[in-house]
Amino acid sequence: MTPVRIVVAGDVVDDVIAVVDQPLRANTDTPAQIKRTLGGSAANTAVWLANQGCSVDFFARVGIRDVVRCSEDFSEVGVTPHLAGDEQLETGSLVSIVRGDDRSMLSDRGANLALDPTEISDSVLSEASWLHLTGYSFFHHHNPKMFSALIERARSQGLGVMVDASSAGFLLDVGAQRFVSWVREASVLRCNEEEAQVLADSVDTHTALERLGEIFPRVIVTTGETGSLLREGGSTHHIPSVPAERDVDPTGAGDAFNAGVLAGLAQGASLAESATAAAALAADAVSRLGARP
Repeated sequence: MTPVRIVVAGDVVDDVIAVVDQPLRANTDTPAQIKRTLGGSAANTAVWLANQGCSVDFFARVGIRDVVRCSEDFSEVGVTPHLAGDEQLETGSLVSIVRGDDRSMLSDRGANLALDPTEISDSVLSEASWLHLTGYSFFHHHNPKMFSALIERARSQGLGVMVDASSAGFLLDVGAQRFVSWVREASVLRCNEEEAQVLADSVDTHTALERLGEIFPRVIVTTGETGSLLREGGSTHHIPSVPAERDVDPTGAGDAFNAGVLAGLAQGASLAESATAAAALAADAVSRLGARP
């Protein structure tokens, strides 16, 4: 049987999430509900995967002083951590300001910039069925093609590879064609509407989906409250969203969705079945403050 074991590599950050119900007031105080937690897109997906019963190996880089703290955090929630300690760079950090459906993020990549994908051994990959990466690992790395090589290595061992495009702003910074060249060997590309439009150079989401479907075997474009669009084998499918019990914080909804897709695919479900289950996880994520289950 194909093992339900997934390797996730990428960003881990200390999150500070501030939820406000009014515009920020310059040069004075604004009331907020604030939560501090360990986060990062790849890290959150790893935790959601463990929550779904998958075995997860998570590879990341943090400040040397935080290796024990972060390793214990992941171990406590069922993720097997493989964290390298950086003696020069601090653990990445992120401030997220949430107001309704709007979310602004201030990001310091920190030690994530020095993540070395060659530290992921072939023996670890041989025990897994899927590899998950995010665009954040590529954007500011000194040699993003190292992650392209990891994708090729994983595919050569029979793993599926899913890549989350991660950030429309950073995609514009690096250039859509460059990013596509880095990840074109992925078996699933996941992006939101804005990211898809940037990557495909189209303001129409359906056109963007079709163009990306000519490059990647399977494409998922999440479309917020309307659900998600899937492209596979030349066909397009719509998966409706699942209403959240309450709308508290969108942070981590995409990461939870990624986990739902990966967990389903790893267990032999179809792309549509996996995306349907993923929609329920995303609804769970937005109903709570913070990015984790």
